[in-house]
Amino acid sequence: MSNVIEIKAMSQEQAITRALKIMEATPEQVKKVVEKQKSRSFLGLFNREGIYEIEIDKSLKAEAKEVKKEVKKTEIKVEKETVKETETKKKQDVEVKSEVKETKKERKDATDMIKAKAEELLENIGLVLDVEVDRINDRNYLVNLYGEDNGIIIGKKGKTLNSFEYLLNTLMKEYRIEVDVEGFKAKRTETLRELGKKMAEKALKTTRPVRLNPMPPRERKIIHEVINRYPELDTYSEGRDPKRYIVIKRKK
Repeated sequence: MSNVIEIKAMSQEQAITRALKIMEATPEQVKKVVEKQKSRSFLGLFNREGIYEIEIDKSLKAEAKEVKKEVKKTEIKVEKETVKETETKKKQDVEVKSEVKETKKERKDATDMIKAKAEELLENIGLVLDVEVDRINDRNYLVNLYGEDNGIIIGKKGKTLNSFEYLLNTLMKEYRIEVDVEGFKAKRTETLRELGKKMAEKALKTTRPVRLNPMPPRERKIIHEVINRYPELDTYSEGRDPKRYIVIKRKK
């Protein structure tokens, strides 16, 4: 799944380095870099950072060499089988149709499995909520919950919802699942942005690092993006999920 983030930096390389740090990604997962505003420097005295828009796709795998090998093998195989091109094409068409049919079945099965597991968890917890599952892309799914127990599943500051999401992902490791309750996360996003601004101001007023409470990856990303707008500050994450938290501090 692709994520787009805006970074202020004096160079494209610096912007990519910051983006990778914030998104906890690798260089191979950088999909596109767009320079929206050029950086400026006059005699090394007056520096103005440029703005770069960086798209990161975490579904990309760092296996470029293996892919090239497979492509080369395929090309050689095609050259050798030129005489049998018609028969091979027919066979491939049948296989493609079979794969498409199988893929659709797999997606439906995955949706049904995720829904069944979410309903099972809710039943064990004792909550009355309806479950809807939508496939976003690849193995990413969105689970929407709604019903009379909305407030209970959300919990204080969304902690119960985050725990439910973490548990569901732990049980369904083959997939990446996000859980929402009637648009709660959109409202939570605004709250987190305000929190990020307050913590940034706090970090600017003190020489000590500011540590936030543990957050899931999606919420940490929002805080990172807010702090990134402050040239004097830097952010990084510590700990392990689900207790991984953000640290904000002044740059040296």
